[in-house]
Amino acid sequence: MQRWLFVLVLIVIAPLVAEVLSGSTPITQPGLLLVDLVIYGPGALLIRELVRRRHRGWASILLMGVAYGLVEEGLALQSLFDPTYATVALWGARFFGVNWVYTSVVLTWIHPLWSVAIPIVLAEFLFPAQRALPSLGRFGLVATSVWYILGVVLLAFFARTISSYSVPPLVSGVVIVIALMLVVNALFLLPRQRPRTQRSDQFPKPFGILLFSGMSAFLALGIPALLWRPFPMLTQFPLVLVPLLAPPVIALILIWRFVDWARSSSWNDRHLLALVSGMLIAHSAVGALLFSKTVVERVALAVMGLLMVIFLGWLWVQIRNRKVVLTTTS
Repeated sequence: MQRWLFVLVLIVIAPLVAEVLSGSTPITQPGLLLVDLVIYGPGALLIRELVRRRHRGWASILLMGVAYGLVEEGLALQSLFDPTYATVALWGARFFGVNWVYTSVVLTWIHPLWSVAIPIVLAEFLFPAQRALPSLGRFGLVATSVWYILGVVLLAFFARTISSYSVPPLVSGVVIVIALMLVVNALFLLPRQRPRTQRSDQFPKPFGILLFSGMSAFLALGIPALLWRPFPMLTQFPLVLVPLLAPPVIALILIWRFVDWARSSSWNDRHLLALVSGMLIAHSAVGALLFSKTVVERVALAVMGLLMVIFLGWLWVQIRNRKVVLTTTS
């Protein structure tokens, strides 16, 4: 029973984290949540199931998240290429038919972290007994795969009803090949998950980790998504290199620090929750600045942000009351 509750929670958490808490799916358009549910939920669940079955770690989950982003944004929505999609082409560095600044953001932060990794972390915090274990049988795996594929098709159909832009078949083929290469690398070439040799050293307290991850995420999202309006010079070469390179560089720094901290014998779930909490708060803050257009949407995001903080605080108490669990990475 707990296994199926875990599956249900992950399916629901994924679109909430990725779309609703950031305001990408506004409360004034609840019908869009149904579209989110048919791709985000099965996508995160399928990635976790495949990675756990192959006994891989978080590196594989993040790499699969990049592949997920390529499928959603490159094939279904075509937002990586469409010059008319929202305002993303105005973020800068559009050449060879690609919205490069937007691509940099969604493939290094939005989908690997908020669409995939963070929902999985939260679901496993809620159901610690399910951690590192596959959650689906063979039928469930097949059903989830079919559900995800149908979700991609539905999202593609929905996107094409609101935009006449069409990616050339050759470009779509390149996207598919790259996504498949990432999946193969994540599931078959990266090393299996294994305990690391832990060392005794010092690193920031949980609150310091929360501040570090929060500021990192805010800069990685805010520089490309927010600064192009007040500072249009950032959309022109050579200054466009700042919003183009900021997301991957900051992501690499954050991953480097996380891997280093996680090797300590003192690292546990409270530190991991602090890392995730900072990124969640930053995501909601940038989303509120970027997407909220009406008073209703601003109030809704403020209320959801408060509920999110309360949930994270409750989760902190639950983790603190449990036996401390050391978190390893690979």
